[in-house]
Amino acid sequence: MSFNILYQGGNDVNANLVSIAVYVDSFAKKLFAEELKIKLQIDAARLTSVAAALARPDFPHVDGLEKASPFKKAANFFVWFVSERPIIDSLPEQIVGKEISGIPNHQNVILAYYMSVDCLHKAKLYHKTGDQEEERILDTKIKVSYHFLCDFVEAFSSAVPAYHFKIVSLLFEQLAYKDNRNAAYPEIF
Repeated sequence: MSFNILYQGGNDVNANLVSIAVYVDSFAKKLFAEELKIKLQIDAARLTSVAAALARPDFPHVDGLEKASPFKKAANFFVWFVSERPIIDSLPEQIVGKEISGIPNHQNVILAYYMSVDCLHKAKLYHKTGDQEEERILDTKIKVSYHFLCDFVEAFSSAVPAYHFKIVSLLFEQLAYKDNRNAAYPEIF
């Protein structure tokens, strides 16, 4: 997947809404086993709010959406999806485990996390060294332990875009660099 799916409409809220709704539906089918026959209940007004947040001209990066890193795009989607809470029903314990099933809003954190990680896989980064710009690709998909996922879901279940955007962006960046060392910036210490 790519960010073109999430940000397909640019400033067109309806185009973003259609893209996100189709993506949520197909991603949920892929993420959750078909045999469990889970049908996600979605609040259309809240999903529209997510689409509107992605279409805002004041993207929280100094150079705007077009020049934002994939991590910032993922974080922006993530914090808005989680804060708007478009997925109504909790996910069953047999899917998410006992530890996560008791966390309020876990369903939105989990879907937003996996959709963001999916978009980051194969994302292109551009590092500038002097006058040269070098393309690097996140070839390895982010993977985390269940223990990490439990803490992540709990930590961000009440995400507020203005407060959590930057920290989620940094976290996605470091998770991606963990398994894509060739894509990371040089370390300074």
